[in-house]
Amino acid sequence: MLLLFVRRGNDMAYNISGTEKKIILHSPSMIQIFQKANLLAYNQASVLIYGESGVGKSFLAEYIQKSGALSGKPFVKISCSAISEELFASELFGYSPNAFTGASASGKTGLLEAADHGTVLFDEINELSPHCQTLLLHFLQNKTITPIGSLSAKEIHTRIICTSGQDLQEMIKAGTFRSDLYYRIRVANIHIPPLRKRKDEIPLFLRFFIEHYSKEYDCTLENQPISENQMTALSGLEWKGNIREISNLSQQICLSENRKELIDSFIHARCTPLHTPKSQSILRPISNAAASGKQPADSKDPAHLLQGDLIPLKEALRQFEAAYIQQALDQTGTLKEAADVLGISFSSLCRKKGRAWHIQKCRFRQKNYRPCPLKI
Repeated sequence: MLLLFVRRGNDMAYNISGTEKKIILHSPSMIQIFQKANLLAYNQASVLIYGESGVGKSFLAEYIQKSGALSGKPFVKISCSAISEELFASELFGYSPNAFTGASASGKTGLLEAADHGTVLFDEINELSPHCQTLLLHFLQNKTITPIGSLSAKEIHTRIICTSGQDLQEMIKAGTFRSDLYYRIRVANIHIPPLRKRKDEIPLFLRFFIEHYSKEYDCTLENQPISENQMTALSGLEWKGNIREISNLSQQICLSENRKELIDSFIHARCTPLHTPKSQSILRPISNAAASGKQPADSKDPAHLLQGDLIPLKEALRQFEAAYIQQALDQTGTLKEAADVLGISFSSLCRKKGRAWHIQKCRFRQKNYRPCPLKI
């Protein structure tokens, strides 16, 4: 088996031998995914891997091929979005010498034949046109190819792994993907969750990529370029580009002369709601109505501390601060604007916010920011 396995505390580091690709697993869901991949690596069942862009679908496909029975055999990746419908047949099946105008005099070996006894990865198979889907289905049914211009069929034995960034079942309902092809490629399936669903891995990936690119770009990093407050804020972002976006930011950090400003700008840009209110109201003071008992106390309103049993002053101040910051975030919608209104620095707000809340992500449901309060 070509997989090297290393345990670092509660984390698991995987390295595919013969490559520089590594992945550190922390969340139970990802550990289960790679355990399932280990089982699939030793059979030749067709596998469908689906998930958002940048979650590591192609990496997992390569992992399955390199860590199992087909290790050392051909591995051919076909980008379905990069091959036009007109060239799909000639690229997949090849062609005989002078088969058509402009064809090579020596002919061409198709990608499927090049992957004989190995693995073919159809990356983003959801991008295939209906005509290309039909051609692929014909091959999967018969396990033979006929190069363009040839009359003789060739038998091909290759494993098929497909990735998709869209829900193929929804595409079937919409009439844009063949159901018979779907059942051919989905003998086994693996869903890779987005990074925002496994945010504990965000700091691990950031540190890994920064270390990796600092060596690649020969950059000297005297100290950890990401402060604790910044890491807390980064761990709460959506990361719609997933691991690919983290890799991009890590490269920028390594090449930047002012890393702190770069990271703060990155956080601010992604903590801005899609629709900013036209007018931002100034924080209202403690509600007199709530304090006088004329309306029910809201646990999110600092005024609720004026009611009920007395508690130690230190605890009351802590709860008041948390509630007041909550109110600032609700009214402004962004971390930066909340810090400006409160008259504190952005890093101070991150520190206070991290102490009072679990920052799961800067969540913008529809128009508004909704932080997740910590039970205190």
